[in-house]
Amino acid sequence: MINSKFKNSFTLAELLVVIGIVVILTSVSVPLFRNTRPSLQLSGVTRDLVTDLRYAQQLAVTEQADHGVYFSTTTEDKYQIIRHENTATTTIKEKSLPEGINFQYISPLTDNEIRFNPYGAVKEAATTTLSNLKNETKTIRVSPSGFVKILE
Repeated sequence: MINSKFKNSFTLAELLVVIGIVVILTSVSVPLFRNTRPSLQLSGVTRDLVTDLRYAQQLAVTEQADHGVYFSTTTEDKYQIIRHENTATTTIKEKSLPEGINFQYISPLTDNEIRFNPYGAVKEAATTTLSNLKNETKTIRVSPSGFVKILE
């Protein structure tokens, strides 16, 4: 007769089967994650840049002063949200792109900046393309009216 305190326990064989299933699932999912990581990172950085462009536009409208996003691609890939007040500029936020993501193309802009006026429109339309190590790209377009859109 089986003792009642051992009725609800697992056997060693059941435990080994569960551990084996976990090992198989892990060995399959890790390479898949490594392959999709650059794409996910590119999408995330693109969304962050669009959010910052819209933030600069919102600041321009609410503060009734020109705001812009300045792209610095000379030494490292980074951008800044800046406020223009008379002849002075103030940096509000600075962000560097993560390793493996860079600006592939920035449309010719005056002073390398997308500048929003107090009405939310831009001084000049712009297109910015980001790329990753797998040569995948994401393009952001800012129309003259100030509409910011990720192109597919």
